[in-house]
Amino acid sequence: MHHLSKLAALGLLTTAAMAQCFDPNWGTPIGGTALIGDVVLPVQPIGFTFPLGSASYADMSICSKGYIWLSNAGIPIGAVADFSATSAEFVAQAPRIAPLWSDLQLFQTSGGEVWVNSTPSVCTITWQNLQCYQGTCAQFTMQAQLFPSGEIQFNYGPGATNNSTQAAWAVGLVGVTPGLGVPEPPSSDISVSGFTPDNTLFELFPLGNTFDMPGSSIRLVPAFPGWVYLTPSNCASATPYGEGCVQQSDSIYESFAMAANDLAGTTVTWLRTSSGYTASTTNPGTFVAPSAAATNVAPGLLDGEQVFTLSAPMPAAGGPVSAINVTTKGLIQLASTPGGTVDYTPTVGELLASPRTTFACWHDYDQVSTGSGLIWFEEVAGVAYITWDGVHSLITTAPNRFQFQLELATGNVSLVMVSNAGAATTLPIVIGYSVGGASVDPGTTDLSALVGFVSISDLGGANGIQLGSSGSPMIGATTFTIDTSNVPPLVPFGVLLFGTLAIDPGVPLDFLGMETCRAYTNADLLSVAFPLVGGAGSVNLPIPNSAGLLGLQLSCQSLGFTSLTSSGLATSNGLLITVGN
Repeated sequence: MHHLSKLAALGLLTTAAMAQCFDPNWGTPIGGTALIGDVVLPVQPIGFTFPLGSASYADMSICSKGYIWLSNAGIPIGAVADFSATSAEFVAQAPRIAPLWSDLQLFQTSGGEVWVNSTPSVCTITWQNLQCYQGTCAQFTMQAQLFPSGEIQFNYGPGATNNSTQAAWAVGLVGVTPGLGVPEPPSSDISVSGFTPDNTLFELFPLGNTFDMPGSSIRLVPAFPGWVYLTPSNCASATPYGEGCVQQSDSIYESFAMAANDLAGTTVTWLRTSSGYTASTTNPGTFVAPSAAATNVAPGLLDGEQVFTLSAPMPAAGGPVSAINVTTKGLIQLASTPGGTVDYTPTVGELLASPRTTFACWHDYDQVSTGSGLIWFEEVAGVAYITWDGVHSLITTAPNRFQFQLELATGNVSLVMVSNAGAATTLPIVIGYSVGGASVDPGTTDLSALVGFVSISDLGGANGIQLGSSGSPMIGATTFTIDTSNVPPLVPFGVLLFGTLAIDPGVPLDFLGMETCRAYTNADLLSVAFPLVGGAGSVNLPIPNSAGLLGLQLSCQSLGFTSLTSSGLATSNGLLITVGN
């Protein structure tokens, strides 16, 4: 640890007011199986009587949209999972505390959860791995802490933001109100310490991605009446940045806010290889009109599915498949049984988490509406055709015409897009492919501008070598560790590099034979070798109990061995460590 002392001596510290930031004691997960995006969880005890305005409350109901209803045994009622934040609703409805009310979602399939730790001295609520609707922001974690004095603290992880696919849903609101029809005060700038004499305090972020307090904390102190709001600094944090190498993806997708996507007249082709697919939109495709012998898929059903047996096994991930399950919502699942649930709300998270290998042109289609075309299946000369032949989007008469073509002998799959519903519907659509089981999110691909090929692996996606942390780099911490994972099991050790500078974006290392890898630290401090077991290992980094270290920043990055680069070496993402309280 003499290197930390050396940095302090060099004056690389910034001093600021002390603050207690993210509480590591999250308590108990309470999401159960209810976390599906828009949900208010059952009433929970706060653990003490919390004063707000002229009343006090013993209970709370936590919403996945980033806020908390206050009540006494559920009265007044705050049961709505509202995804469109407005200041008018904020003051008119039940008492509410909002660390960030916006169109946010929590999916357990991607690590989302709500945690509660109620003690007589503090009630801590943590939203873990929040994401914006339709995956328009990276996952982030945030926390609200309630104290018996009426004080409130909001803690925000890196990347916290407000965003959505619709402008009205992207609005964010941070604050606290006794609600129940109190007057609406002006919006405050909570990012700068200040005071308001009103018992309602809020800041409105009317545009997407304008929330300006990620990675920070806010302390709200009641003045009875009014609020003092403080913005502490020097929060301990360990923030990943960049990407590890070598990346392998088992999925590809593009998500659209509505069916007015830009793929009309485009063919997406998945060419089968020995270990996966190569995806391309450069190969022209031909739409084949259904014949009189075609079979209507799930006839008479809006939300239906049907299994079709193929005339010959088709090469696919995990081995040849002899049947497919087709849903009326545009999913082709490589499975011999119905899925049991026909999902009409497409999201990227659900596609990537699907237990079934799936090709998707996923949207809420309605083949039973008046004047709609139908969904057809037929097999001709070793090719299975599944066609949405002018099928309406829900609640519209806007037609969608596209076709999946499955070549049984080769395993090649094409999606021929003829037309879509245009601007007549605001329902989302997700187009792509994912191997069955949990998949690492490779990020969106602009299919309309795809040049060349994208490789997709059968073996499960991986974001290359991953660098993260456990615990918090607070002064005096003895259990903070830097964790490396996803290292190929070739050599039983890795190397952790430390530096004084975080390089973002990283410097390409192709010239060293480390293709697609980047350097994310200047590595001017030291290097530490550490053992690997099963491709993972950790380095403990105790932090001395010295206030002089507050604000110290270090960058680090792991180095491992691989067979996927010509040099035999690969790097992780970077990790920026800030020593704090």
